[in-house]
Amino acid sequence: MKVAMLHWAFPPIIGGVESHLAMLGPELVRFGCRVSLLTGSVNGAEKESTWRGMKIYRSDLFDLNSLNPALLRQKNKEIFDEIDRFIKEEKPDVIHAHNMHYFSPEHADALFAVKDSQGIPLVLTAHNVWADDLWEAFNFRASYWDAVIAVSRYIKKELIKSGYDGEKITVIHHGIDLELFRPDGDYAEVKEAFGRFLNRRVIFHPARMSLAKGSHVSVQALAYIKERFPDALLVMAGTEKTVDWGSYQSKEVAQIKDLIAELGLRDHVYIEFFPWEKMPLVYRGAEVCIYPSCFEEPFGLVMLESMATARPIVVSRAGGMPEVVKDRVNGFIVPMNDPRMLAERCCQLLAEPVLARQMGQSGRKMAQKYFTKELMAARTLHVYGDVLSSYWRNNGLRARQKHIA
Repeated sequence: MKVAMLHWAFPPIIGGVESHLAMLGPELVRFGCRVSLLTGSVNGAEKESTWRGMKIYRSDLFDLNSLNPALLRQKNKEIFDEIDRFIKEEKPDVIHAHNMHYFSPEHADALFAVKDSQGIPLVLTAHNVWADDLWEAFNFRASYWDAVIAVSRYIKKELIKSGYDGEKITVIHHGIDLELFRPDGDYAEVKEAFGRFLNRRVIFHPARMSLAKGSHVSVQALAYIKERFPDALLVMAGTEKTVDWGSYQSKEVAQIKDLIAELGLRDHVYIEFFPWEKMPLVYRGAEVCIYPSCFEEPFGLVMLESMATARPIVVSRAGGMPEVVKDRVNGFIVPMNDPRMLAERCCQLLAEPVLARQMGQSGRKMAQKYFTKELMAARTLHVYGDVLSSYWRNNGLRARQKHIA
């Protein structure tokens, strides 16, 4: 099967969708698919390359960091031509778009036009939902998708509320690479890479630094934690190489750094941009992971990364996260925007290493049973098969002739 994917970014850009694609694409290749991806350009990256069997095409017209609504309208024809050229060159059986139900109506409309003209079924993976005027405008396009994959039951529920056909939506939770993210390994490698971790009680906040991801809550919780554990170190992922639609990131990072200084925590916080391939090392260097999102988190891939490396995780009761983290089994669930409770649970795990180890081992077993990349790819292929059968059945000879042409 030939699959053409489209998304705004791909590693070295970091983020949940980007990590998901870095696992799903190669796994589909391993299952025998030919996979190509049209994505945003990155300084220093080749326009065309191959990554673990996937063909990667990079375009400035998909780089959201350099685009704005006015510029998108000006480039409407160029966007259509770029997508049309990509699909005609790859001749896919299925087009699979990720998070193209938001940000740019120009991209979505061009994709729908190409899909219709070439007679190819179109699948959307909805990694997020939003609540603003642009989201409302996009909901009028809900019927355009032949099938929708929701990354959690929470996302499916929200899509249905927004007018999407529930019969077209399949929930497929993310999967994780259990070989890459594993609990074993030489700790000397961690020490060599991250000397600051030595003799510290490391708490890792893996998500990007932002208010939505609860970075300020983590910092506020640290102020309480260090009273009981003076050697506590909060490790925070940096913010370089991320999609920043609307240019909010730098202001929020500055706000979080000001809070660190205000609370006198500079010696207790370590901030660094960690390339995707180094993330497993950081998890292995931590005792506890935290993800106190302050919005309805659609899924939260870092939960699986933490579980796969057998580290207990503390999350907020937000969106799809309680579908993965079971309170007092593989971690703790705390109320949203509650730094005292977050601190209390972190202190409990730091004070009770046997409990932390048991929770970490439970998380690893859950990842092995329910959240492997193999399961994720197999379920995605099942959606492809269903949508192809339905598309040919409903569109008949006309669609077949377009596709062959």
